[in-house]
Amino acid sequence: MTANILIDESLLQSYSRKIFGFALSKTGHEQNAKDLSQEIWLALYRSLQTGKQVDNMDAWVHTICCYTWSNYLAKEKRHWNHANIDYISSLENGNRELFTADMEELLENMRLEIAYLSRLHRDITIQYYYERQSVEQIAKHLQIAAGTVKWHLFEVRKKLKEAMKMEQAADRLSYKPVRMMVGHCGTPGPNNEPNCYFNAMLTSNICVAIYEKPLTIEEIARKIGVASAYVEDELQKLEKSDLVRQVGKGKYQTNFIIETMRSLSAETSYFKSKAEELAEEIYACVAGKLEEIRTLDFHGTHLNETFLLWALIPYAIWTQYYQVKDEAYYVQYQPDERKDGGKYIVTASIHYSDEEYRSSLPNHEIVRKYATNGIKTRNSHNHGGLQMESWWSGMTWRDFNAPDLDDLSRVVELIESGASHSEYDRIIISRLVEKGFVSMESGKLECLVPYFNASQHKALNRILDQAFHENNFKKKVDQIYEDMISVCRKDAPSFISDKEIVYKAMNDGMTLVFAVMEYLERKHFLAVPADTEKKRLTTMVWQFPSSNQ
Repeated sequence: MTANILIDESLLQSYSRKIFGFALSKTGHEQNAKDLSQEIWLALYRSLQTGKQVDNMDAWVHTICCYTWSNYLAKEKRHWNHANIDYISSLENGNRELFTADMEELLENMRLEIAYLSRLHRDITIQYYYERQSVEQIAKHLQIAAGTVKWHLFEVRKKLKEAMKMEQAADRLSYKPVRMMVGHCGTPGPNNEPNCYFNAMLTSNICVAIYEKPLTIEEIARKIGVASAYVEDELQKLEKSDLVRQVGKGKYQTNFIIETMRSLSAETSYFKSKAEELAEEIYACVAGKLEEIRTLDFHGTHLNETFLLWALIPYAIWTQYYQVKDEAYYVQYQPDERKDGGKYIVTASIHYSDEEYRSSLPNHEIVRKYATNGIKTRNSHNHGGLQMESWWSGMTWRDFNAPDLDDLSRVVELIESGASHSEYDRIIISRLVEKGFVSMESGKLECLVPYFNASQHKALNRILDQAFHENNFKKKVDQIYEDMISVCRKDAPSFISDKEIVYKAMNDGMTLVFAVMEYLERKHFLAVPADTEKKRLTTMVWQFPSSNQ
């Protein structure tokens, strides 16, 4: 049938009633229905005047009605909320040659909204609307009742209708994704450290999205702008590791504290004031005892005063800080075992741009140096060690582990005994030279970091304890504990346990070390370390007492 045949009096009257009925059912308004009817007739005429043959005129007229209605809606996008999935799915199977850009956009929006659906709703939607399976077929495939499938289809229609009404938020994470820096305090489980779960930005953005308010998978997907399938996979891993928890029915929430610009600003401002109050006093306690400490004749005694103070002052703060409470207090607030077998708390912070840090942090040029890439305490069977990654060491991660302690002990034995070096000894020495811990110049083996045997270490602690006791330092540090608990509690979500808050506050309190070192360097109490010293800066090793000592 051609356009000339269509436009005759009888067919015109017959299709006029059908077209107007269609238009009225869509618009619900008589004048709008008349306008839409006219546009449908124009579209019919333009389509058929080319001489196109039509075998089923009723079906063809209905198709043109649907396409014209879509264009009509596209003129004013606020009307798109009238569109439903039944209508849009019919467009998917239509003649794409007749599609306008707006119709393609409508289809793309609906595909996006379907991608946000949860797995079950997504599967049912695709099977019913795209694969054209019946309710009974879907029920059999999913092994659920047909009535349940119908209920889910009703829920899907409701969700998609609401979604098509929504205005996308301009500040959602899909437009401005964040990066997180993730570490831990405590002992990781057999599946490695928690930061191994955060290799992709997706994981960070999921955790940020559900930090302050629990969300469903679909809500998370919308907020971060990715398909629910990706969210589901990440949530499964995060939940198994206890980094995310289920809250109520189908909602998820981040199960650790994330440091934001707000909390970072409060914390750095606090430690700047504490450094101004305590730094010179701490310096006097350690520097005033340096000559007495040198008399212990530890390995590294010959090193220059500045380098030794860059190790001894952080060590002194560390030891004094963790003597403030009695042993029962520290035991009480140790982290519980997590699902992944670790006993740790997550230390996570949002990584902002340099511009954001500068504009949001008071005294940015000062407090940026409070950042650390790790305070590492290490133990082997016979030795302990401490190394701090700081602004002045270059903020790189230096491998510092139990074998390093034992290897350095072997080097000390060789220095003291003067014994010849075996092939294995030469391998150890070469490795420690590369780390900067020892030197081998002109055939002379030398230790380049402070190394204390058990009696020397005991004497060192006695000297430092006496110096700090005279200044009533314990009371001042105890106040830092309480203040940091208040800071952490104020910023943490309400569900975070008191144990985790206290443990985090306790560890965050060690920021005092870097605030003090920054103050001492800025005020010229300490010189900036030489570049050649960075590899071994703020590193100490000591021997444990033997069982008969």
